[in-house]
Amino acid sequence: MMFLFPISQWIQWHPDYVLGYFVWLEGVWFMCRKGIGPLLVQDRQGMALAVGSLFLIGVVTFLMTLTPVNFTSPGDSFGMMKLHHRAMWILLLAVVSAGIPEGALAAKNKELMAEKDREEKTEKARTALATRRAEAFTDAGDDEIQVKAGYRTVHLPLTAIQFIEGRNNYAAFHLDNREEVVSQIPLKNVMELLPEGKFVRIHRSYIVPAWRIEKRTATAIKLMGIQDPLPIGRAYREELKSNK
Repeated sequence: MMFLFPISQWIQWHPDYVLGYFVWLEGVWFMCRKGIGPLLVQDRQGMALAVGSLFLIGVVTFLMTLTPVNFTSPGDSFGMMKLHHRAMWILLLAVVSAGIPEGALAAKNKELMAEKDREEKTEKARTALATRRAEAFTDAGDDEIQVKAGYRTVHLPLTAIQFIEGRNNYAAFHLDNREEVVSQIPLKNVMELLPEGKFVRIHRSYIVPAWRIEKRTATAIKLMGIQDPLPIGRAYREELKSNK
């Protein structure tokens, strides 16, 4: 070991060089642990960046070996790699070989934990939505409406309606797990088709299921199962207050 890494001699001869190189190794470890390893478990672009970073590390290390320092040992001949050069590459390979797998494993574990958290949150949201839906629709025959969409009549389950959007004289019904249905009917007439107390108009362009309301502010409303909030019209704020 001392033959490969005569650290006491190095520090005695060139302490600044030794300190600089070990700082460089710490930087390489950080890059491998926090950058290159995580990039390798991503897509092709991430892998390309990782390979480029490794190439850059190799180039910088090679330039460092060209630094004219007197670490020669007896018997060195012209053209042969000096002892400290060989040690630099061995140390570099050791750091890279340890840092990259550890970084990749940590990134993969973090990704799996995040995916597990997302699945748990999705399942909780799905369960909460199903509970709200069951509480809201308990009466038989109170589960769908019929609207005209083009030349056909469409049966829309009330439990599947996310929200209804007004588009001039049309109403777009946004639904769970299926494409929206657009009917040539004004939004004000849609309210007459819906069961009383189950839906509420929050804006001149939006009707939402009252049972889907998750959070509410003075200007917007968040619906269960819907990512983006919907705006609350000033004229409908009082009506919303009475539907708490």
